[in-house]
Amino acid sequence: MNRKHGVSVILAFMVTLLVSVFALSSTAYGAAKLNDHELQEFNVKASSNNKQIDFDSKLPEANKNNGTPVHQAPSIQSNFDVTGDRMNFEDSLTADDPDDFWFFSVDSDRSILFELQTDNPNYIVELYQVDWDTGTAYPTSIGGYDGDLIANNQLPAGDWALRVYSKDTLEDSYTVKMNATNPSGAASVISTSSTLLYAVLSYPSGEIYSNGNYVATIDGDNAHLDWEREYYFAWDGNYNQRDHNISDVHIKSISGPVNYSSSYASSSNALLIYLDEETLFTYHESSYRSGPPTQYSSSFVDTLGKTTPRRLDTDDLTNYGDHILVLDVNSGETIDFFSVLNYYYASGVEPIPTINFLN
Repeated sequence: MNRKHGVSVILAFMVTLLVSVFALSSTAYGAAKLNDHELQEFNVKASSNNKQIDFDSKLPEANKNNGTPVHQAPSIQSNFDVTGDRMNFEDSLTADDPDDFWFFSVDSDRSILFELQTDNPNYIVELYQVDWDTGTAYPTSIGGYDGDLIANNQLPAGDWALRVYSKDTLEDSYTVKMNATNPSGAASVISTSSTLLYAVLSYPSGEIYSNGNYVATIDGDNAHLDWEREYYFAWDGNYNQRDHNISDVHIKSISGPVNYSSSYASSSNALLIYLDEETLFTYHESSYRSGPPTQYSSSFVDTLGKTTPRRLDTDDLTNYGDHILVLDVNSGETIDFFSVLNYYYASGVEPIPTINFLN
């Protein structure tokens, strides 16, 4: 939530902060397909709202004033106190209210993304560091115009503000977006929602974070992503059994946050982890009838006719679409395996999951 009120803030232009901007990489995901006509067909449609960061991003004209102070009178300034480290708010600049500050705080060093969306090309968004003891807001060199996705991976713990103002015309609305949930030192952006309320970032170590939650490490030990589904039904000395197991996870790519719902599992905040070659997959089914006569069967052959345990290979990824682990971000646990290799989806015993990308 946010609270709007009038307050006098002295704006002093000081030495700009030394900051580093990290690159944005858009990851494209293909639609999953099943080429075997006897298997259940399904598609995964992934979307990305990412924009390429401009490394020569435009800076507000005010940053070129060489230290000239700017004084804001209370009658023409509005301030918003934002609770938390994310924002997606709408407001407008008018002749009576031409300058807005959106104040927020972070309790540890973070990476930050922010963006201004407006039809007015004269509107500017700029990051300020705030000293409440002196009532002073210090501009940084980080800012931009409509549609610029601005990234900084060294936002120190403390008090900050996003200032929205115009270098010319007014009387238009705007949306200010910000996400400062992830740790400092990010290397690239894997995905974001259009509102920036969700952001998945990667780090030089290969670690992946989603809104401050650790997800996985590319080319690392991801034992926490291991997934198993066991089915066992027994009656009168008889049983049917079926097991799926995913381990030694190798990651090809990761989607943006989604709402995931299937007959087996659901999550309001999940990530789709697209598996790469060398991921270990095991399938086993067996049955026993006490008879007479006694009958027993056991098979490690998966839905594609291949014997497991085995590693995913080029054929799996090229000819049989995506093989996706579903990670519940809130719990940090994998909850489902969406793939032609999952007997329940391939056979049609269970319907295809519903996947909606979060905004």
